[in-house]
Amino acid sequence: MTIPVLHILNSKGTSVVTVRPQDSVTAIANLLTHRRIGAVPVLDEQGRIAGLVSERSIVEAMAHRADTIDRLTAADIMTRDVPTATRSEDIVSVARKMTDRHSRHVPVLDDAGRLVGLVSIGDIVKLRLEEAESLAREMQSYVMQEGHASVAPHPFAS
Repeated sequence: MTIPVLHILNSKGTSVVTVRPQDSVTAIANLLTHRRIGAVPVLDEQGRIAGLVSERSIVEAMAHRADTIDRLTAADIMTRDVPTATRSEDIVSVARKMTDRHSRHVPVLDDAGRLVGLVSIGDIVKLRLEEAESLAREMQSYVMQEGHASVAPHPFAS
């Protein structure tokens, strides 16, 4: 069964925290910490995806450019070639992109290329877990129906 990205967006919402290319790295680090998020899309003047700043981007900047960190901007450290998804794209396809590109966040774009959401690996894992738990409950219910169980349920089973 294929599940579209839209399913995740319907559950978590489409509000996305974004930054501009000229925003400072220290301001972005504070934003990520305050909002308890792992990445923010960087939007250009037309509102299009210019890149993505993640916790990893900031750590790499600290490791390689610590002496100038207070002068760096999103444009200096952002990942520019960001994998994206559409609302109708299957989450398995998105998870594959994340794995192939070592990215934990994928911006979701509409047909005109505008940002309409952000999907994280955590969102996909949560959905897959819910899906597995639901399937397990359905199978248990089916097996425990009269005449389907090969062994009677234990009297203390819940």
